[in-house]
Amino acid sequence: MEMNQQHNEGNESFVALMNGVAGDGTATLPLVSFNQNDGEQSMSIPARELFAAIEADSGLLPVNSSNTNEKRKRRLQRLTGKQSEVLEGFFSICGHPDDGQKRHLSETTGLGLDQVKFWFQNKRTQVKTMCWKEENYKLSVENEILRDENRRVKIAHCTAICLTCRNSSVQNQLAVEMERLMGQSERLQQEIARSNGTPPAANLAFQLNSSADYVFSGQHDQQMIAELAKNAMHALIILAESHVALWFPVPGCSYEVLNKMAYDQAYPGDNSANAIGFKTEATRAVSMVMMDYKSVVDFLMDPYNYRTFFPEVISGAVTNRIYTWPTSDGYNGVIQLMTVEMMFPSPLVPARKCTFLRYCNVLNEGLVVVIDVSLDDGSIFSKCRKMPSGFLIQSIRPNSCKVTAIEHVLADDTGVHELYQPCMNGLVFGARRWVATMARQSARMRDVHHNKTAPQVSTKGRKNLMKLADDLLASFAGGITATGGGTWTVVIGAGTEKDIRVAYRRTTEGSSSYNAILSVSASLRLPLPMRKTFDLLRNLTHRCKWDVLVHGSVVKEEVTIARGVGNDDTVTVLHCKRAGREDRGRTMILQNNGYDASGSFMVYSQIDSELMNTMVLSPSDLPPGRGGPSLYPTGFSLLPDVEAAQDSSGIALGEVGGTLMTMGFQIPVKLASGDRMYSRSAASAIRLMTDTIALVKKTLMNEHSGIYGVSPFHP
Repeated sequence: MEMNQQHNEGNESFVALMNGVAGDGTATLPLVSFNQNDGEQSMSIPARELFAAIEADSGLLPVNSSNTNEKRKRRLQRLTGKQSEVLEGFFSICGHPDDGQKRHLSETTGLGLDQVKFWFQNKRTQVKTMCWKEENYKLSVENEILRDENRRVKIAHCTAICLTCRNSSVQNQLAVEMERLMGQSERLQQEIARSNGTPPAANLAFQLNSSADYVFSGQHDQQMIAELAKNAMHALIILAESHVALWFPVPGCSYEVLNKMAYDQAYPGDNSANAIGFKTEATRAVSMVMMDYKSVVDFLMDPYNYRTFFPEVISGAVTNRIYTWPTSDGYNGVIQLMTVEMMFPSPLVPARKCTFLRYCNVLNEGLVVVIDVSLDDGSIFSKCRKMPSGFLIQSIRPNSCKVTAIEHVLADDTGVHELYQPCMNGLVFGARRWVATMARQSARMRDVHHNKTAPQVSTKGRKNLMKLADDLLASFAGGITATGGGTWTVVIGAGTEKDIRVAYRRTTEGSSSYNAILSVSASLRLPLPMRKTFDLLRNLTHRCKWDVLVHGSVVKEEVTIARGVGNDDTVTVLHCKRAGREDRGRTMILQNNGYDASGSFMVYSQIDSELMNTMVLSPSDLPPGRGGPSLYPTGFSLLPDVEAAQDSSGIALGEVGGTLMTMGFQIPVKLASGDRMYSRSAASAIRLMTDTIALVKKTLMNEHSGIYGVSPFHP
């Protein structure tokens, strides 16, 4: 009876509670009873506090209880800077600590075990979320690239014009297009003349001499330079936006070549400087760059940033003179005279040095054009002269833009080996290589700063390793390029497989026992597509068969520092270990590799494991310029054999045909008295290169036969 009565009273109290009143009609909530041990004991607490505790746990309503407020304050307590530093540092090494490590972290930071455990859980979730967002962003940008390329292919297909066709409708279409372009060019020239108050000078941009600063006197100097830059800007805009007549798409490639006959009709007299021995190279390419357009302009206009943005393309850049200085608007309206030396990593392709005006103009919000045009006439003063070239940069998203590059030059290619002559118009120094490098570098920078590809490496550590990888690539390219300056002294050889090139330069870097760097390189043709050659060289399983740095060790990928465009474009740290050795005897290798039809590369260098750990675990900012440790690069430069792929129209360049491969390495040496190279050093280097070439060719032949069933060297 007592239990039933108590049960009924409890039901009445619960009903009154749900109605918001107590049994006596007041707003005071009653006590709620809980029976334990078959009703032998009972405990009563205020119902208001019970529901307040439930609401506090569920986060539905605010709570006024002092105990609950104290509990919430404890939950929202933030970590101190020291605690965060300890936890972040350990997370960079291990993201899943065991119980012993958690207890050690708890004692070190003064936090509870549950706090440490939940911190690591939340950190792992945060990293996964950031990776997912970054991957989604990359996929959306790649979708934009494919959509834009599909649009350009459709336009090229619908507006295709064949100059050899005798159809009258096609000839009429070409004539109408030429008339439109000529009329537009003439109208722009008249507008410039009216705005400057000077008579029209249609061909002024293409008739100035590099040594003819005397042509400009006093106040007319800057005015004439500005007119020249505007003429080139209007010509570049027409070239960048024209979809018919002026450009021919290259089958299987993502770039276009200039229709020279149509260009001569639209700009008569512009090739007046096309002297004997100079060839015209003109290409256009488009790519999506994962960087805001203002940052792209900053990289292009500053000489130091310009050189670091293209580590394997530019060996030197300097501003000779500034005609219009930057203002609060940034580089808008800036006109400067620059000298740039461009290179291709092969001893059979001489470097190009070109002096030109660079002009930046903001057309609209989010639309900027950077124009290059030379002042010389291609005579004895320069072997490379730029016609209106440059970049049209259009903002697509807050952190991405579309870049249209046009490279139009008159160049003297008499020093280029016949092996690379077919690749000069479009690949070696063409627009495709410029936009591919921009897309790769911007994607890597974004990955280093925003994406947690390597959560075990801090952001500062990834930045340091990324800078070392860029310096490694620039050093490799500069060491094997046939430069015209006195940076490297060539001892022997021309750079072919049968005539290995050996060069050296004096240096103060590295150990005091070595005072020079020896560079050895050779170029050869392989009857294997560039795509397959690149994949076989990157294969870590077969690395021990040809790499002298590995010496038969097992090679594994330790960590990926940054990814560029696609999985073939990475900066990684490799771990080499001999069987039976302790882990402390391992060898670390920093590798930088990228794939593109305009040129692929795989460059690497051994790096001390203690130095690597110092840079990763306790990184500090590297000084500007070439900072950090001394690295001696070894690697490969690949280019598709255009002649071997001429009969495979429609197939992507690099997937068929052969490969032009350049091998090179650098080693520290000791010079003889008088800064001369020891003959035995050159002989040892040649012997090492000969053996390496034989091992690489044998490995590629055997592995290609095992994978594809037939040897490319034996039909």
